[in-house]
Amino acid sequence: MPAMLRWSHAVVVAGLAWTFGTGCAAPRDATIVRELPSVDWLAARVDELARADLLRGAPPLAQARLGSLDTELRVWIRTPARRALVELRSGAEGVTGETWVFWSAPSQEEDDGVFAEYRDWIDCIDRRSGHGLGMCRPRPRQPVDWALVEAKLKPAWKLPDQAKFAPPGEIDGQLMIIERRDGSRGEVVHWDIAVPLTTDPGRKESAMAEEIWEALWDTLGLAEPPT
Repeated sequence: MPAMLRWSHAVVVAGLAWTFGTGCAAPRDATIVRELPSVDWLAARVDELARADLLRGAPPLAQARLGSLDTELRVWIRTPARRALVELRSGAEGVTGETWVFWSAPSQEEDDGVFAEYRDWIDCIDRRSGHGLGMCRPRPRQPVDWALVEAKLKPAWKLPDQAKFAPPGEIDGQLMIIERRDGSRGEVVHWDIAVPLTTDPGRKESAMAEEIWEALWDTLGLAEPPT
């Protein structure tokens, strides 16, 4: 994705079940530690992601059925112009993944307009709308090497919440929310790439967050038309 585009910019659902991996399920309601600071705008973003999960038919991370050796990673990115998810599931049967893009869609007219814009950016298939959102699944130009994506996203398993080093800004600029789960325990953290930390403590972690951010855009870029 061109740099200009890059930088220009839980609701609990009962009864949903999603089975993958070994089929040996962890407890249905896992313990999810939310290290997110208590600010209204971030709570609104988390609610938006819960609605996006509902629209794509995925359970909240705490209710996803994981095999005994499985892990799940959901990395959400949000700028004023682009919103996307890259999800990875890893276990005894290997690594699988999927990507989604989403947008606000209060009305059908707005949904049609934003979808047309997204379709100009990527090959957008499996379009859906509801819950005040629109979304679609990008189609990559060739099969994705999800094991390679997993390797690039390994830092996402260790990144702490940005609030450990600096108070959250008044609004999100280039927001990344990471949901990660290994067995019956998971964590949710956030980072705003628009506010890099250039001194310690936090400089190393800030660089780690930017590395994850770039890996996400590289993965989404696989669905862009060749230049």
